[in-house]
Amino acid sequence: MQDKVALIAGGAGDIGAACARAYAHYGARIIIFDRDPGKIRERLGEWKKEGIQADSYCGDITDEGFLESMVKEIAAIYGRIDIALNNIAVTNRKPMLEFTTAQWRDVIDINLNGAYYFLREVGRVMCGQDHGKIIQILSTGAYRFGANFSAYGASKAGVSALVKCLAVEWAPHNIQVNGIAPTATETGFTRDYYREYPERMEATIQNHPYKRLGQPEDYVGAAVYLASEAADFVNGEVIIIDSGKTVK
Repeated sequence: MQDKVALIAGGAGDIGAACARAYAHYGARIIIFDRDPGKIRERLGEWKKEGIQADSYCGDITDEGFLESMVKEIAAIYGRIDIALNNIAVTNRKPMLEFTTAQWRDVIDINLNGAYYFLREVGRVMCGQDHGKIIQILSTGAYRFGANFSAYGASKAGVSALVKCLAVEWAPHNIQVNGIAPTATETGFTRDYYREYPERMEATIQNHPYKRLGQPEDYVGAAVYLASEAADFVNGEVIIIDSGKTVK
């Protein structure tokens, strides 16, 4: 991955940051974007202490104009985008009948439409250069369904289908489009929820064969593999990482 240009959406989040840090370790030139300027500054400060340099952008994945200008600027500065990873997602754990239309749209807009906007802009660059690696962070929630996850499950299942469609569509341009599906993981995404409902965290832990939640670092190996030349013949696949929960 030496000198590869890697763009990480949601790179200030826990899983995105772990993947970005690993890419930098293997020699990639990393650019992150997120919508929280405070989190971006925090990550860049952490990495600077480790000798990792990164460029950053602050913006919203649902803002099509921002994404178009950001991706064009990155391609102009670096000359290409070799790797793109999307880690941006939200959830709303509510019964279907308690959802407002605005709450439903928020989850779908960020998780599904946002992924479409981001991959569309990155895809324009990668199709023009005839190579690229795209890694979409999905969720086991795209394949295992339950109460109070209607919007999240629908959005993640939609993105899983998008990954597979684009894998076929962009294969003539030597682009590999793959996904990683994490299980319940100890991140800012889940921390407050499990703090409020510790009994649900314990039930989730017991549902995993390894009797623990995932950690951001658990997904780094797959993210590095899919971004590397070792995965040049891997396309349209989703690597599920959950200690074996989905095979039970």
